Amino acid sequence: MNLIDTYISEVGRRLPRKNRLDIEAEIRSVLQDILEERSQTTGKPVDDELTFEVLKEHGAPEKVAASYMPERYLIGPRLYPIFLTVVRIVFPAIIIIAATSVIINLSQHAATVSDLASAFGYALVGLATSAISALGNLVLIFAIIEWVLRNEGITVKGKDRMKEKEWDPRLLTRISTPDQVKLGEKIAEIVTSFAAIVIFNFYPQIIGFTPSLNSVAETGNWSSVTFVPLLSEAFFYYVPYLTLVWALTIFLDIFLLRQGTWNAVTRIFAIGLKLISIIIAASMLAVPSLVALTTETLAAGIGDAGAAQILMSLISQIVHIALWIVIIVESIEVVRLAYRLVVRAPAHPPLPGFVR
Repeated sequence: MNLIDTYISEVGRRLPRKNRLDIEAEIRSVLQDILEERSQTTGKPVDDELTFEVLKEHGAPEKVAASYMPERYLIGPRLYPIFLTVVRIVFPAIIIIAATSVIINLSQHAATVSDLASAFGYALVGLATSAISALGNLVLIFAIIEWVLRNEGITVKGKDRMKEKEWDPRLLTRISTPDQVKLGEKIAEIVTSFAAIVIFNFYPQIIGFTPSLNSVAETGNWSSVTFVPLLSEAFFYYVPYLTLVWALTIFLDIFLLRQGTWNAVTRIFAIGLKLISIIIAASMLAVPSLVALTTETLAAGIGDAGAAQILMSLISQIVHIALWIVIIVESIEVVRLAYRLVVRAPAHPPLPGFVR
């Protein structure tokens, strides 16, 4: 029995805690039955030699443990099509942002045309590193989502025998359609929130404006390229508050993906986040200028004071329109969530593993 106990312990330490005791009890029962049957058949006593023989046939602990585990994916078949769609949409934008950063670096470090070749080589390396890093972050997001949704997978019972989770269609009657979480919508929200956190907190320098590259062609001097931040310090004052909202949104979306359904608590939490976003946007509207650009800077860059004044007015209007759009969209979401909170179907316990 010491051999059996040691064997089961070696299998058990490779299993998740949730099902470990049940699986260990099952393996123990199977091995004891095999030993008794083998002893009766061969007439040999249940000793170490017979136990070694049975354990060898049963398999190495790591293989036995693996037979009780579902297949593990970094990004599984269920999420992979969505992942590809997001990559096709987001990755070109990431490349453009990284390329913009490279141009800025070139303008700062390549003083003459003779320095351009060396600087361009370093720039390509930097561009590749930035692209790989961005793609890695995207994979990380989907890997976390895959881990959250893993409870919807399969369970394995017995050696090399796979069985799908038992599902009762009558459970469908306990969920109303408005309460179902939309998988694609929440994944898109997680990706955009994560991207916003990374860009505004770690790469704010890429949010800027380069008036003209004509001087490079005329003088061959990259240092003549000017880069002007688009957003002012007044805007970045709100970034910590926005980051908190984005982070809480990610946590809420992950929780909703795991639960599969909305309930009163999650709707109230979502309403709170929407109201905070509205307050922040309204407060930003009251700020005199969220744009760091000035008419003089634009005029110096494009060489036309009239056009610079029109362009500056247009940029300011776009910023204000964007904030008003945020306020209107978030207000509509608050009304929708509040309506669902009032008229929602009777509460039911969450159904683990049921996600749309």
